[in-house]
Amino acid sequence: MHLTDPGFANPAGESSDGAGGARKLGLSPEEIAKVKQDWEDSQKRKKEREEAKKKKEDMEKADKEKDEGKESKDPDKKSPKTPGAWIPASTSLPPPTPTHQRFTLHRDIFALRLSEHRKRRQAAQAKLLAPRLPGAPQGGFP
Repeated sequence: MHLTDPGFANPAGESSDGAGGARKLGLSPEEIAKVKQDWEDSQKRKKEREEAKKKKEDMEKADKEKDEGKESKDPDKKSPKTPGAWIPASTSLPPPTPTHQRFTLHRDIFALRLSEHRKRRQAAQAKLLAPRLPGAPQGGFP
């Protein structure tokens, strides 16, 4: 109902290049490209660190299993492995996709809601404070 009203809200991904907020701030396309490149570089470094950490953990795990294999040379004794306990890292679940459409509320509507909330809160405070205030004088002028 409200979402069909053009003065209430817009779909969140309405801008064509996603840089609508940057244009409002007066950023040039070169600055935007530089920030994007920095962010992509940092994400690439982060991914490389995670992969290196995962390799290190896998190597430690393999060494540990190798050491356990040397200790138990008795063929009757089996290592306590449970099938299906190890899940490969490549089998990760995809992130859940949102089931609803996102909208951004117009500033004026948001400001009106904030002011209405503020008025209600002030009215509640005044109601609590009113009994503690002294009354107006009842007598007349001499």
